Amino acid sequence: MATLLWTVVYSLSAVAPAAAQKTDIIELVNGDRLTCEIQKMDRGKVTAKTDGLGTLSIEWDDIVRVSSIAVYDVELESGTRLTGSLSRGDAYTVVLLIGLTKERLELGKIVRMTRLGRTFWRRWDGSISGGFTFAQADQQTQSNFDFSSTYRNPKWQTSVSYDALLTAREDVDSQTRNDLSLSVQRFMRPRWSYVGLGFFQQNEELALKLRSIAGAGLVRTLNQTNRTLVRTEFGAVYTNEQYTGETPDSIAEALSGFDVEWFTFDGRSTSLDFSVLSPPATVPEKYAAE
Repeated sequence: MATLLWTVVYSLSAVAPAAAQKTDIIELVNGDRLTCEIQKMDRGKVTAKTDGLGTLSIEWDDIVRVSSIAVYDVELESGTRLTGSLSRGDAYTVVLLIGLTKERLELGKIVRMTRLGRTFWRRWDGSISGGFTFAQADQQTQSNFDFSSTYRNPKWQTSVSYDALLTAREDVDSQTRNDLSLSVQRFMRPRWSYVGLGFFQQNEELALKLRSIAGAGLVRTLNQTNRTLVRTEFGAVYTNEQYTGETPDSIAEALSGFDVEWFTFDGRSTSLDFSVLSPPATVPEKYAAE
């Protein structure tokens, strides 16, 4: 069977142009000094872009000092959030420059760090991809399109994603599938945030004309370090489903969940995740709050 496959992927990064000069500095425990662009730190690892080595993932425990003139949203174990640029400090510390003030932080107390663009448009990050396949044996073609984008500032995070699939064969009618998701997270006082979400799905193969989900809730982080994350969430969600030839069905439910994550990188990387969501099948997994 002959098959033709065509795929295009385009990444949209509004943080900095791909060819921008990299001036951030990471100093490692072994004495190495890396010039790069620090993108983020999460789950005990730093993501950094380099000119010659591509994108690297570096364990936070292996870093002695960091410095960058870019602006970062920095979250501590206590849940406190600070925004500023990174100035070189003593070993295992960083000086956060917040306007005209300086805040000395222990690296081990930082659990999350996200690079922020200095303008509205530079705070968007995302990707677009599309593909086309053709199978000669049954004369079937498939076209797909995927889009995702996230906007982040010190108080808000907004994400949108869309994916579509069109399947066509000579002997059957064309079938489409569309998924659109929206989520908004508002960071409040330490370890608290509230989230809103929307999900819309259409699938001709399943005779699903439209499934709509809308919900909102609170997220409370109980404990967070560079090895663990314990979080609970609760709220409400409304679901409406309409299938071809059937009466629309709607339901409103209370939603609660509990997440425990443990991760380590000494020697082999190990990650253990445990989560409970009630009701279990209401909200797609990709809508979980970050």
